[in-house]
Amino acid sequence: MCLSKKEDADNTDEFRVQTWNPLRLAVLRLGLTEPLATSPLNYGKYEGEFKCAYCGETLFDSNAKYDSGSGWPSFWRSASENAVQYKREMNGSLECQCKRCSSHLGHAFLDGPSP
Repeated sequence: MCLSKKEDADNTDEFRVQTWNPLRLAVLRLGLTEPLATSPLNYGKYEGEFKCAYCGETLFDSNAKYDSGSGWPSFWRSASENAVQYKREMNGSLECQCKRCSSHLGHAFLDGPSP
């Protein structure tokens, strides 16, 4: 995710593959897990919208961000019902994806702390 900017959203898939960090692409497009506590979005207060780093779609509002203690940015609701989709994985996990481009956003944990 990125905060309040349409980062490379108008670029082609070919451009992204050639120029973006391989880990970033692997997380977004292959569903790999971002290393724990490495996202700068996990720390501090932000104002604005959190957008999909791949397509620029608005996913979450900063008012919905909270510290779950998980080591990854956490949100208690999406910006709209058309922003995020959920996919049950074979191991039972609930993957969160951008509804527009299906990029991997992380996982939903229904047993985690409340905001």
